[in-house]
Amino acid sequence: MKKKIEIKNELLYLALITLVTVYFSYTTHIAGLMYLVTGTLGLLLLLTWFVRAFALYSGRRISQYSEVIQRISIRDRFFSYFVLPSVFYISLLAYIYFNTSTIMDMVLILVASIQILILFLNVKSSLNKVYTIAAQTRAVFDFICISTYFLLLSVLIRMGLTIFPFLGLVFLSSFILFWFDVKIHSRESLVAFLLSFVSAIFVSLFACLFFSSNIFIIPAVGTLAFYLILSLWNIRFAGKVRLVDYLLPFLYSILALILILNL
Repeated sequence: MKKKIEIKNELLYLALITLVTVYFSYTTHIAGLMYLVTGTLGLLLLLTWFVRAFALYSGRRISQYSEVIQRISIRDRFFSYFVLPSVFYISLLAYIYFNTSTIMDMVLILVASIQILILFLNVKSSLNKVYTIAAQTRAVFDFICISTYFLLLSVLIRMGLTIFPFLGLVFLSSFILFWFDVKIHSRESLVAFLLSFVSAIFVSLFACLFFSSNIFIIPAVGTLAFYLILSLWNIRFAGKVRLVDYLLPFLYSILALILILNL
């Protein structure tokens, strides 16, 4: 029964966030700055859930015979539980603001809501592990990074930038999100910083190769390159050394690229 109540709480927060986001989509098409108020409210609701979850589930007794509570450091989880979800939601709002299709807004909000629900449930489960974030939760965060990157590229291409400002902003977005992934996996180092820098250059140049394409192909191929890098990183983080493990992401990416270019 307790587990069902907890799930109901997550669904309640999700419903509120979804309704506010839908209303944000509506307010972007009318005069005034009401969309700023609704967007801020949606972000606060999202952060409120994380604050509440952290307050309720971040501590546990060191044993069933002791009253001493062991708590997770908020500094250790601040980035994963507060910064990255905020960036994801703000990217969603930015996409909705620049998008002109109401139907596409609703589809995107539905997909994002499913992602947020999965994130809620995995974060709550992960809080049971005091020292590390659960592996399946890291996978959810990786997917959030990929989704955020797609949204950011879609926003940048809709801003009507010329190629060099676009290239610079794509590089900056790529680098920041690559570093986000490094932090999620707790692999911060000078080598990881340089690898993120080089990877961001690769993804940026790859996206700019299709700069003359339509507004759907550019974010798709850029995100595909971003996904390829993250997949290779995750294989390395998992300690796999077989060549076939590294070949599969390339194969998937090539097939996806062929499909995208033929749409």
